[in-house]
Amino acid sequence: MPSLAEPPFQKYQDWENDTIISGEHVIRSIQEFESAVQVIKTDHGDAFIYAVASNDENAKTFKIVIGPIEIDITIDLKKLSLVIEVYVYIPFLGKIQIAKAAGNLHDGITLKIGFPPYVGGSLTLKLDGKDVVLEYSFDALGWHYAGRMVIFTLP
Repeated sequence: MPSLAEPPFQKYQDWENDTIISGEHVIRSIQEFESAVQVIKTDHGDAFIYAVASNDENAKTFKIVIGPIEIDITIDLKKLSLVIEVYVYIPFLGKIQIAKAAGNLHDGITLKIGFPPYVGGSLTLKLDGKDVVLEYSFDALGWHYAGRMVIFTLP
């Protein structure tokens, strides 16, 4: 989840003394944030897809959270190239990067992820028609997560 220093909250913060300007602004920023989050029901709880603001109009960036796994994806919309980073949240250890790769959507990209004994499995990001799809199957902290989700559709 983004901190108060990240969009959409950033524009409602008074930077001189690090306070939120008003309660109305907090409510508006939360509504703006919630409208940008896609919630997908899974067997072991909800998965979240959040479109992160990008400085480049030709790129899209997403944060995807499935159980203890966070997947950060940046896609160049013109070249259809991508960078994917995968993190795991482990109690008492915190957020640990377990994989990073670059590729393109035409060929797709499959990552083996692992941080034994806590996490093991694979993720695939590919193009299915105009849909950018994430397929995943991994075990994390004693639970098995598997599924397929559409991240977004190309214009």
